[in-house]
Amino acid sequence: MTLADCKDGQNLLIMGSSQNEINLQAIRFGINQGATVKVAKNITNGPVIILKNQLEIAIGRQLAKVIQVQIIE
Repeated sequence: MTLADCKDGQNLLIMGSSQNEINLQAIRFGINQGATVKVAKNITNGPVIILKNQLEIAIGRQLAKVIQVQIIE
């Protein structure tokens, strides 16, 4: 499942991406492999807004489509 597929309010574990450049971009925001985040808002055809330690981060749709995640219950 990718970040772009997630629904509002879901807690997620970041699994990473197969693209090194994407992994480097994600690390800059603190959303590296193993990080947990919450989906604040998944805007249709727009960015995915996630929460990471009180910080809201807007991830562009194209980037969200290549970040693999796992839902945390």
